[in-house]
Amino acid sequence: MPAVTDNRALLKQPLHGIYIPVGLVIFGTCLIDYHYLPYSLAFVAIICSYNFREAWNRRKSIDPVKWTELELIDKTIVSKDSAIYRFKLFHDDEVLDIPTGHHLACCFTIDGKDEIRYYSPISNQFDTGFFDILVKSYASGKVSKEFAMLREGQTVKFRGPVGRLDYKPNMAEHIGLVAGGSGITPILQVITKVITTPEDTTKLTLLYGNETENDILLKNELDEIAKKYPDFTVHYTVTNPSESWTGEKGFVTKELILKYMPEASSSNRLFICGPPEMKRKLIEDTSSLGWEKTIMKSDTADQVFCF
Repeated sequence: MPAVTDNRALLKQPLHGIYIPVGLVIFGTCLIDYHYLPYSLAFVAIICSYNFREAWNRRKSIDPVKWTELELIDKTIVSKDSAIYRFKLFHDDEVLDIPTGHHLACCFTIDGKDEIRYYSPISNQFDTGFFDILVKSYASGKVSKEFAMLREGQTVKFRGPVGRLDYKPNMAEHIGLVAGGSGITPILQVITKVITTPEDTTKLTLLYGNETENDILLKNELDEIAKKYPDFTVHYTVTNPSESWTGEKGFVTKELILKYMPEASSSNRLFICGPPEMKRKLIEDTSSLGWEKTIMKSDTADQVFCF
């Protein structure tokens, strides 16, 4: 039996849902008796108003071009200088559907100038009605200071998504993930995508560097994922450890890459996100270890990809 095609979605398009029906109504009225044209136009106005309202109700909260103001509904402190900010979407059943490893642009007007920064949502594709972003505040950070002062009920302008990664399930047998500080956010998107896609059998290994143990963002969540999913492992290194710290010590180095990351192979990939100086160093280090050399603005097909 041939497959049955459902064409109802065509009615949501302006051509099939508005323009063609309106043209047919006006043409038919003029053909029968143009004296009825005012009544037909009134009917058309009602139909157009209904379709406009339906389209307005279906609109997405985030637009790739236009800025949208979204309300902060919750703020959770996760470290001395970091917090998770939860923003409300237009609809309670709406999901923030953006590609894996992509960011949202947010804008604050500071001293009469628009300051734009990019943040990766850390909520997953099953969270409805809201999305979360993790922001780390810096002493010299104009926008991060604005986030730190935000209160529930205030709004922030967003647009997007923005990004270069085109993640596909099973695009590699083993992906090594290297993160530094708040660079964990797009890396977490990749982890979440893999573990929530049953057909994706990619093995993941994360090496996460921070200044101190208290700076390790989302450590409980990462450790919990590692317990539940045998194909995901995580290793930490801190530059200023306490006496009780038992993990790796120091910066992310070539030696740690060699120790924990998958071997350089056509079937493996490396994803890196962190401060610019960290990425520049790792581009050189990974190249010396046999990985294909990449650039700061990596292409999605590069063996080593820098966010």
